[in-house]
Amino acid sequence: MRSGPRDRLSSVFTSLGIFVLVVLILRTADKVLVPIAIAALLAFLLSPIVVTLNRWGVGKGWAVSLTATFAFCIIGIVGYVMTTQALELAQSLPKYERNIDAKITRLRDDHPAPALTGVANMVDRVQREMATPSPQAAEAAPSREPVPVEVESPAEGPWRMATRILTPVLAPVGTALIVIVFVVAILFQREDLRDRFLKVVSSSHLNLATQVVADATARVSRYLGMQFMINCGYGIFIGFGLRLVGIPNSLLWGILAALFRFIPYIGPWIGAACPLLLGIAIDPGWSKVAETFGLYLVAEFVTANVVEVLLYGASTGLSPLAIMVAAIFWTWLWGVPGLFLSTPITVCLLVLGKHVPRLSFLNVLLGSRPALAPPAQFYHRMLAMDSEEMADMAVKFAAHHPLAEFYDDVFVPALIMAEVDRHRGKLADMRERFITSSGRELIEELERHGRNPERPEASRRDAKPRVLIVPAADEADDLAARMLRHLLWEDGIAAAISPVHAGNAVGSSGERTALQGFTVMCVSALPPSALGAARYLTRWLKEDADVKVVTGVWAPEGNLAEIKQRLAQAQPDGVATSLTEAAAQIEQLLGRRAGDYMDVAAQDLARVTA
Repeated sequence: MRSGPRDRLSSVFTSLGIFVLVVLILRTADKVLVPIAIAALLAFLLSPIVVTLNRWGVGKGWAVSLTATFAFCIIGIVGYVMTTQALELAQSLPKYERNIDAKITRLRDDHPAPALTGVANMVDRVQREMATPSPQAAEAAPSREPVPVEVESPAEGPWRMATRILTPVLAPVGTALIVIVFVVAILFQREDLRDRFLKVVSSSHLNLATQVVADATARVSRYLGMQFMINCGYGIFIGFGLRLVGIPNSLLWGILAALFRFIPYIGPWIGAACPLLLGIAIDPGWSKVAETFGLYLVAEFVTANVVEVLLYGASTGLSPLAIMVAAIFWTWLWGVPGLFLSTPITVCLLVLGKHVPRLSFLNVLLGSRPALAPPAQFYHRMLAMDSEEMADMAVKFAAHHPLAEFYDDVFVPALIMAEVDRHRGKLADMRERFITSSGRELIEELERHGRNPERPEASRRDAKPRVLIVPAADEADDLAARMLRHLLWEDGIAAAISPVHAGNAVGSSGERTALQGFTVMCVSALPPSALGAARYLTRWLKEDADVKVVTGVWAPEGNLAEIKQRLAQAQPDGVATSLTEAAAQIEQLLGRRAGDYMDVAAQDLARVTA
């Protein structure tokens, strides 16, 4: 039974309700879920080290213990260095107050802002007037002597004082301990957790669930590992660069630069904000600010456009827009930890959408691959009647692929989509005429674009045609014929095209005269309804015209054996489902024909000499 509109609407609301419920759970349970997510992220990062140690013969317990100890010692050392550097910076900040005041004074004197000054004075005046009571209120108010009131707070006990002081410190320490425990547990029980997850997610589709887990693990681990190494190198470069520039505490800013770069897009510039402000404070001029900004600009440009592309490219498979939206969404849910976790979590959602059919919309929304295949994109341009976009797409595709691939893999499938819609009555006459006219113009433009006068085959285009291409039924067949003629021209074979509706006049004396003088003929038929006309034309050409005939049924995904069987009665000399195959068969038939003539001449020469 087909689901009606009411059932589909109910399904949409059910899905929306489930999504809202999941978001509410994620939002309210952040105190529990954030440490688990961070622990899983660290486990993804450290699991390749554990696996490598196991391959080297180290036991599982020792491998996990060594990896966890080394990792958390590094984290502790980095945290200690950052704390000492931050305290040192806090002690030295008062020394730069005079430079800041001097710069503010210089900016105010060099660039006065009368409008802003007037606005500030107006705001001050309004505040004074609001604070001063009106004369009527002052007269109506009875004059009373103010009664001094003293509030004595009870003495704060030691327990309350300890709670007030230790709570801000113990909260992050407790979270860190939870993360450590979870990381060690996940590393120890990695295989067991994977098996349990597979059992819960898909006990009856174990193969699919295994692919999901393996793909997600590989993508996230590869992304985190590469990103960790890249960010470490980025932080080292920034630290040394700031030290050469003369920015104090360059070690702190290098570590922060490496950490903030885990945040997509805006992270590097968040890490650059403090060194830039510090450059303003310590330098009486502006040279250090400019040098610091240039350092971050060069480092980010080289890292994002050279290093990342060379090392892992688009390994996550996420689109840039999806990364930005995910960063905003997970920051709204979990704050700063969500900002760091946004990309790995979104990668896992992308993998689910790739392998689970019911979640395929996630792959469409989040993935970096185009949502529409090239033929569908090209057909969309046709329906939009945008000839410029059609030409632009054709030129871009042909710049990286052979021309035959564009015709066979993009243009012909798009024409088949148009023909299917036309036979179903879903293609308006206006769009049908546009597709025909713009298609011809595009093919002519590609012919001019590829024509090179220095090539010898360019001069053969104007030679006497040896090949005639006959459209089977309509204008779509004529467009395919023009593409085939273009490919033959590129191979140095002169070809001509019969009028579109010449098939209706086959057998007449005029049509028979027009078909004389050709060596090979090709019938151009575009599915879904041109096969009958192609069979009829092939049979007539074989019987009356007495030429070699190639029947082209342009169905890239068609069954060649079935098509040959349906054309068997017509007895064509070749059957092709793509323009490339047809061009190759025509070239072969032309060569075979020339070889026949050479054999006859050789026999005559031998007879004369005898």
